[in-house]
Amino acid sequence: MKKSINKPIIIFSFIFYIVAIALMIVGTFNDLQITVNLFNPQSLFAQIFEGFGQFVYWAIWGPAITLIFLCRRDLNESLAVINKLIPAIKPVENTEHKAYKFFNILLKAITTLGFFILAMVGWKKLIENVIKNILLMLDKDNLSQPVYFIICTIFTAIIILLCRKIDKEKLRKLEGLALAGVLFGIFLKIVEECKPITNRVRVREMVAYSNGFLNEKGLSEGKYSPLTSAMTANTDFSAYTPWYRIGDDMGIYSRTDSFPSGHTSCACAAFMLYLFASAYDKLKKLAPFALVISFVYIGIVGFTRMIAGAHYLTDVAGAAILGYSLFLIVCKIYNKFTEKGIIG
Repeated sequence: MKKSINKPIIIFSFIFYIVAIALMIVGTFNDLQITVNLFNPQSLFAQIFEGFGQFVYWAIWGPAITLIFLCRRDLNESLAVINKLIPAIKPVENTEHKAYKFFNILLKAITTLGFFILAMVGWKKLIENVIKNILLMLDKDNLSQPVYFIICTIFTAIIILLCRKIDKEKLRKLEGLALAGVLFGIFLKIVEECKPITNRVRVREMVAYSNGFLNEKGLSEGKYSPLTSAMTANTDFSAYTPWYRIGDDMGIYSRTDSFPSGHTSCACAAFMLYLFASAYDKLKKLAPFALVISFVYIGIVGFTRMIAGAHYLTDVAGAAILGYSLFLIVCKIYNKFTEKGIIG
């Protein structure tokens, strides 16, 4: 990225880390008190962001993998890309050889089927989560998995048919952004999968257990119970642990994966707006605004997670630090690959 584009992100990064670290320090000493004071699980604002706060993360997969599908290459084109990374591997000179034709057909078949299935699964992540949360808010039964698969297969096929006539050269620019989005999504997924290691009990789980809201296994049921802020007066908070200590799983709480906040880290996917804007000359002036909008969105998501009693201030601030740091790594990789002409 050019120097003029680096300046805004350097300034923003400095401010971002100062704010996030300050919140981590405040939360370290006042986590429980802050979340208990904010606790209002009946807040419609918090409920909406509980259901849709991860929207930008869900929205990565379908569009990104669809773009990769549309940009799929033949064998020699693929070897040419690999050659830029590993010079010893070169394209095949005799493309009329039977072996080349066989492997070329095989590669096209595998990439066509494979990326179509991945694109369908990606769109399913978005469509299913949106429909499921709408039905949940309306107190309606969720659709079955076969119905979702049928809907998303048809939807993916229609999107591909509508986009297949777009000029390949225009798609190549988006392909680099799509690959960056997929890499960022994988990083965020790894963060999500590591959450149970912390054994940090959520406030709403302690409120639910202390007030008799249990599931069929006899564990706390904080998310789907009619909890109120007044119930904190009758709650045993002895299971609370600071973010820097592994919690003691007492075997009575259903969710002991509070740190870091998954909603907040996934909301960091909004930073892809900056990468998209900075990739096009006509949009570069909007890149700083993309950073600010993303920061505000992440802040709102994090705040609502505390209102819901799902997370503490350090969960939110820690997730923001992790998510943004991973985004900077993705930016660095994207810039290196585009500078070398490997992608984009």
